[in-house]
Amino acid sequence: MNKPFRTVDEQIAILESRNIIVSNKKFAKQVLTYENYYYVVNGYKTPFISSTNNVDAYKPGTSFYEIVALYSFDRRLRELLLPELLRIEHCVKAMIIDVFSRQHGEDHTTYLRPEAFNARGFSNFKRVNALIFDLLKLIDKQRRHHNAIQHYMDKYGSVPLWVLSKVMTFGKINSFYACMCKEDKEKVAGAFHLSSLEFKSLIDFIAVFRNKCAHGERVYCHIRDQKRPTPINNLPLHELLDIPRNEKGYKYGTQDILALLIAMKYFLQPTRYKNLIHHIDYDLNKKLNYRLKSISCDDIRKIMGLESDWQSLSVMTLPTED
Repeated sequence: MNKPFRTVDEQIAILESRNIIVSNKKFAKQVLTYENYYYVVNGYKTPFISSTNNVDAYKPGTSFYEIVALYSFDRRLRELLLPELLRIEHCVKAMIIDVFSRQHGEDHTTYLRPEAFNARGFSNFKRVNALIFDLLKLIDKQRRHHNAIQHYMDKYGSVPLWVLSKVMTFGKINSFYACMCKEDKEKVAGAFHLSSLEFKSLIDFIAVFRNKCAHGERVYCHIRDQKRPTPINNLPLHELLDIPRNEKGYKYGTQDILALLIAMKYFLQPTRYKNLIHHIDYDLNKKLNYRLKSISCDDIRKIMGLESDWQSLSVMTLPTED
């Protein structure tokens, strides 16, 4: 059965009945009116809860202001990450396009053939043909809506990959890379000092965060939100950060915010990366830390995987392959 609708005043009464301190009713009403109870309270209450028997029981001293502070921090985190994730998307697309087009040309009637991809074996053959079919459909659809595709089709009768990529999602670009020939994959990955397996692992992980940030989803506790976690590959940066291990591998840094920062290190310009680390550090360890009273900021750092000297990522030099 669906929960009944509650007015903002009723929502505040529910919070107070669960021992959440609402010291400023006007502020609470404003937040719940414009931000939504579900997004703020249900989305960010977990670190403040001591028990979930029957109804949520909050830790002593928990205030509405603290929950909003965590909500605001996560929103700020998305705002910091998204522009850089979009830059990564752009540079990855550019490298894939460069490598593939040099090898297979610019005429889609030529490069959208199984011979241009790794179609060996039945499963690869099916995957490649599904990709080709999807991209041909995309060209046909966008020919009526996208000026550049319309121009190339009308004037040349074909669409170069660098034009087609404008209407390809990051997910579709990832699928494109997965279908490429081994030699082409290695050239793309090598440009970022990665193996092809490492590259695919990082790009898949980055794509998930890119979509979560773009759609306003919760990101700080990504590791706890995954039904089927997909950790990134172990990388030299994990060892350089001296992350402790257990029988399953590294204790953190493979499925959390630290994992994302490790992944982004391989694709961002050093100055931009350093600024990103600086801003996250300030918003987490200064602003959020100051606003939390009933819980420690260490609780949030642990969820994010930011337990080691993660700030040193900004000055680390990427290990390169010989």
